[in-house]
Amino acid sequence: MTSIPLRKDEERLAFCDAYFAAVGAEQLRTAEMYREVRLPLDVDKELTDRPFFWLWAEKTNQTIEPTTLRLAFSEVAKEREDNRLADEHRRHLEANPPQNPYERMFARPKQSEYVNLGSFRLNKIIDSVSSRGKYACVMPQHVSHEAECIPWLLVNGLIQFVADSVQEQWFSIGVCLTNRQTVLDFYSRLQRIHMKPCDMESLLRVAAILPSDGLDSVRSHIERHIEHLPHAWAQEAERRLEDDLSQLDAYYTSILPDYDDDEKLKIQAEHQRKRDELLRKSSPHIDVIWTQVALVGLPLRQS
Repeated sequence: MTSIPLRKDEERLAFCDAYFAAVGAEQLRTAEMYREVRLPLDVDKELTDRPFFWLWAEKTNQTIEPTTLRLAFSEVAKEREDNRLADEHRRHLEANPPQNPYERMFARPKQSEYVNLGSFRLNKIIDSVSSRGKYACVMPQHVSHEAECIPWLLVNGLIQFVADSVQEQWFSIGVCLTNRQTVLDFYSRLQRIHMKPCDMESLLRVAAILPSDGLDSVRSHIERHIEHLPHAWAQEAERRLEDDLSQLDAYYTSILPDYDDDEKLKIQAEHQRKRDELLRKSSPHIDVIWTQVALVGLPLRQS
């Protein structure tokens, strides 16, 4: 069974290292399970929750001091680095005693953030990755921009089987834009190749079909895949839904005689509202979500 990503401290550290390298953040300090990075302004806007500050700063042409993040990826690292930051703060106050007593009263040492699954900062980084990675045009790092490459359309996404619970099935499909060849699990064939951005127009010079035609091929493949899947999950969900509706109807039918005519109208409206809500939440259906679309140029020998 494939392990769920980012559950381990080391996985979160590697993920954040790759992210900060990709966005050009400046590494200020590197220690075991700990990083200090200074953010570029565009990344600062994505990772910090202060939209009104940025609106004010842009309207008034303020010079902004870039944010420095102090990120600990284990509890041991957080305790160690918080102690270091407290010692640095104490030494700074001893060397530069505040003239105003209120400054010393309210001065506090900086603290690190513990980056665990579900933390605010990790969620922001994941949102940033999702937004920045929705569309891409890349080719292998070692291939020159002048080399002729075969254009492939890559679509990554997931199929959601939605009822009173949700199950997900990830997919990655590649379509060659010269001959419509379709390759499943396409991303796994590319993930070890270091990529670099490239020009879309030059990549599409040798394309025989449009990217939109490639997307149509992906849609058709997913539709055929879903048609051939077992649908026992939906039949079981329908049975559970019918049971829930029957219990709901029985409850409201049983209490209706206890109310006068005016109150009955309110009860019936409440009954219908809850019935509609149950149908909306628990009726089985399938959603297909495309999380990333990319043009990938591969040299001829790899096509």
